[in-house]
Amino acid sequence: PENVVVSEDGALTTTLVGVLAEREVAVSALEATVFALGIHEDTGSLTHATTTQRDAEALGWCLRHGAEQELLSRFLHTPLGETERELLSTLLGSLEAHEVAGLEVLVAAAVAPEYVEGISNLAHKLIDVTDCAGLAVLVEMDGRIFAVTRSRVPELDAAALAAVLGGGGHARAASAIYRGSLDEARRVVVERLGEAVNEPAHARDVMSKPARTIAPEETVARAMVACQRFAQSGILVAAGDEVVGAVSREDLDKAISHGLSHAPVKGIMSSRVATCDEETPLSELQRLLAAGDDRVAVLRDGKLAGVVTRGDVLAGLGERAATTRRPGVSLSSELAQLERLAPVFEAVAALSEAYDGVYLVGGTVRDILLGERSFDVDIAVEGDAIALAQALADALGGRVRAHEKFGTAVVVYGKGERVDVVTARTEFYDAPAALPAVEHASIREDLFRRDFTINAMAVSLKGDDYGRLVDPFGGRADLDGKRIRVLHNLSFIDDPTRIFRAIRYENRYGFRMDEHTVRLARGTIEMGLVGDLSSARLRDELVALLEEGKVEHSILRLAELEADKAIHPHLAADDEAVTLLARLLALAQQYEIDVPAWRLGLIALARKLPPDEVYDWLQRLKVRRRDAEQIAAAVTVGPRIVERLREREVEPAEIVALADRYAPDAPLFALAIAELEPLHEYFRGLRDIRLEVTGSDLAELGLGESPRVGEILAELRRRKLNGELDGRESELEAARELISG
Repeated sequence: PENVVVSEDGALTTTLVGVLAEREVAVSALEATVFALGIHEDTGSLTHATTTQRDAEALGWCLRHGAEQELLSRFLHTPLGETERELLSTLLGSLEAHEVAGLEVLVAAAVAPEYVEGISNLAHKLIDVTDCAGLAVLVEMDGRIFAVTRSRVPELDAAALAAVLGGGGHARAASAIYRGSLDEARRVVVERLGEAVNEPAHARDVMSKPARTIAPEETVARAMVACQRFAQSGILVAAGDEVVGAVSREDLDKAISHGLSHAPVKGIMSSRVATCDEETPLSELQRLLAAGDDRVAVLRDGKLAGVVTRGDVLAGLGERAATTRRPGVSLSSELAQLERLAPVFEAVAALSEAYDGVYLVGGTVRDILLGERSFDVDIAVEGDAIALAQALADALGGRVRAHEKFGTAVVVYGKGERVDVVTARTEFYDAPAALPAVEHASIREDLFRRDFTINAMAVSLKGDDYGRLVDPFGGRADLDGKRIRVLHNLSFIDDPTRIFRAIRYENRYGFRMDEHTVRLARGTIEMGLVGDLSSARLRDELVALLEEGKVEHSILRLAELEADKAIHPHLAADDEAVTLLARLLALAQQYEIDVPAWRLGLIALARKLPPDEVYDWLQRLKVRRRDAEQIAAAVTVGPRIVERLREREVEPAEIVALADRYAPDAPLFALAIAELEPLHEYFRGLRDIRLEVTGSDLAELGLGESPRVGEILAELRRRKLNGELDGRESELEAARELISG
């Protein structure tokens, strides 16, 4: 519904501020201050794990609209009065420790002799002076129990803890008002602590797989290249399946500075490597990494299964925080609605147990979340994609086209339906705008290589995990917020065609690139990298962009980003191009002219190119020769047709002679730029006028094979176009006259 706003913001006030900002509602300085206080309170001054980028942006919006820092400081850092200090002392004395799922949760309870504001402030101070995973503070005042809950770890949900008393809030901070006795409230909290515990994450949930390793005999230089390629701070050293050491990027840097680039990496590696198994909990991994290890090798049956770095742990914590904000995100019911694809999903699920993970990926996931029908099936597997494709083809009664080199396969089944199956992979670029090289990777790394967050989601098709949404980069939140956002700062540099794709998505869905993404797009264009694209890739993106339904936004966005000038200095993506294209499309529809929309779009954009450059430019774009000739003719000949028709009145035959040679694009362009009745006549019927006599008829009249046959037929058509002939008999009579003359 239009009056419902869904978001994953850390503070409810952030969502409200977003609506106000979008509608450009004016607020007073006092209102901005109150909003800022709300954001500070819900996010712990932007320190809680549930805090989002939008929370920080909303706080900035409040400050820009006059939020008073002095007033904020007074409310955020209020010193405790005597009553509050006494209550805090009582709460400290009442603390009880309870262990649930290996987590220590403290419960404090007290009766306040009078009403005390700021119980949440007391809860903050209590959790700050203790080393617990979470805390519940219960204070009886005015015949009611005021409860405040806090959590330090993703395994404990403060909102769920408050919910046992009828309250709610965020994963890290929540509250409730309970109507009952203090003892009863304490008992309910203690007895139902287990309901607030999330299933703990394990090494298998956060590890990177396959683990990047290098052999002991490899050189320091090769090890550094591997670290740079995969943006790692170090790499494991393995002899076969056995991990024998690790080397940090810092040590590699030092070795290279000492001229040891060609030395074997075993000479500088550390032989001490922390290890764990796949069931090791996230909390233990945090302890191992905090003890000084850069990475922890994850073993399965004594063999290397993956690796956990500090980045993996942080990403895992972030994903769990997001899951807590929107618990149990499953798309099982949405998958079930795609009835045509049900046999595919069922077959994949049945085959999935042999693989670490099998996922539906790509635009299909985006379309499902947008409520759009989609029948494209792209499957990524953490394992052998070709083996899965063979098994899937057997199950569906189809056939397989495999590409061993790339680890990809296509399953064709039924009436030509297809399923693309790929091994989860990561990509790296040896140069800007180059085609990527690929290596096997985890699903998270596979998603990270994609263009935008809204396309970097997956749905598990495996066993008990079936239907789970995998969204490590906030794609669903960006869908809700109608944002297009890149996954990393070099995204457009790696592949500048993504700029055109972003514009296309803006146009198709009514989304907008966020400010950071726009800035990165501009930077890539200013570096001249759009011009470095292979011509065919640039052509394909332009064609796709111009084939969208309404392209007004796309054309103007090209100009706004100055991408049009990066394609060609004289390309003109302006209001005139928008108006001209609309006119071309309308005329093509009016006169039932079969011209692809993209071709008309290129005519509108290229209209200001120097005439002698148009065809060469189209050839560089690798536009098919027939299409290139039509576009070039429209841009170069179209204006000449207009000029000729404006000079003097012309006979219908002359109109056809002008237009036929370059039809349909050139006369269509001429009519679009000048409202000329002769061209309307041409498209209304002149172009379809044909002779009823043929060369055979002329032969029967005694004319032998010679150039005169063509000359006489041309003259007959000229006369017919000018209304001098009417029907076959008059054509034959005129033919006899011409032959005898």
